[in-house]
Amino acid sequence: MSPETAISIRNLSKEYYRAEKSSPFSRKSNKGTGFLAVNDISIDIQKGEVVCISGHNGSGKSTLLKMIAEVTQPTSGEIEIDGKVAAILEIGIGFQPEISGYENIFLSGAMYGLKKSEIEKKIDRIIDMFGFPEFINTPVKYYSSGMYMRLAFSIIVNIEADIYLFDEVTSVGDTEFRTKVTREISRLKSNNATILVVTHTPALFSRISDKFIIFDKGRISISKSIDTRNNMGKINNLPHISEDKLANLKEIHQDNISFDITDVSIKTLAIDMNCIFDEKMDICTTVNYDIDDSVLMLMTINDMLGNIIASSSIEIKIGSATSKEITFEIPSGYLKPSPISLGFEILNNEKKSLVSYPNIISTPYDNNDIWAGYIKMPIKVSER
Repeated sequence: MSPETAISIRNLSKEYYRAEKSSPFSRKSNKGTGFLAVNDISIDIQKGEVVCISGHNGSGKSTLLKMIAEVTQPTSGEIEIDGKVAAILEIGIGFQPEISGYENIFLSGAMYGLKKSEIEKKIDRIIDMFGFPEFINTPVKYYSSGMYMRLAFSIIVNIEADIYLFDEVTSVGDTEFRTKVTREISRLKSNNATILVVTHTPALFSRISDKFIIFDKGRISISKSIDTRNNMGKINNLPHISEDKLANLKEIHQDNISFDITDVSIKTLAIDMNCIFDEKMDICTTVNYDIDDSVLMLMTINDMLGNIIASSSIEIKIGSATSKEITFEIPSGYLKPSPISLGFEILNNEKKSLVSYPNIISTPYDNNDIWAGYIKMPIKVSER
């Protein structure tokens, strides 16, 4: 492993077994059918990189993090790690439910080798980041899922580690907490920490990530990492994704479907990229297809959590085409300046997904002001 490498993974696999129903009178152990949650992957993560890992549920993302954190052992393969690892893998893991949040801070710190005096120096910042000081002396068994995650995150980012592992840390948080997460990850990155983030909403981390990796059925479904800062939009250039990157991002849900999006770009008359929301935006796509049944091409506008804000679709008739251009026009005056992403999906007549390109491109957004909401609604305000 080179001196610049933080994590080196070679031919890594993890096998689990699906439980099978057995006779209640049988004394034989029924181990069940084996399956590979992680299937022979190899990858190097360099020091100082922020790596965003995405994929469907059950694709192996969390299992990978657990093996890196040595929570579970691989069935085969090797992992080399250079540095101290701090991780959030599951909500509440490592917490003692009967004791208070305050006491759990000291317990967690001690588990990572911090002395009491070191924790005391950080305690005020941890509680402030937690955001619920009135509950800090309450047993954590009474915390909500969001409070659990906020406390865990506040502790972990205040531990001086070399490598940080975060599994869906924004899944139970509000907008304020998601902002804290991205800000703290940026801070850790500035200190040359290596960070792996498992998420279903990669657009949220598009501006701070160095690589984007997609998992599918235990394997890395792309041949190389993607620099999201170049491929998911810049402030100085309108977002554009070319054919090779789209091929890497494509998720196939049904075999034997010949439909490819080969180019996606955003076009607008705005000169200042911070003003693109004030102008009409054209979402320009190029598609190749050879289909025996008509399909529906769906374009979605998504928020930071991947929730659909708005959508539009077009029916593609039976036939074949090469480099056919399809443009979705977003009129001016409807969207507020905000961090949003675009996705595409190809559906059959039963509205079942055949192919998808989830959260593949983000609109430029570089506004430090507090934003609230995505839609410009004509709300009238009056007073007496």
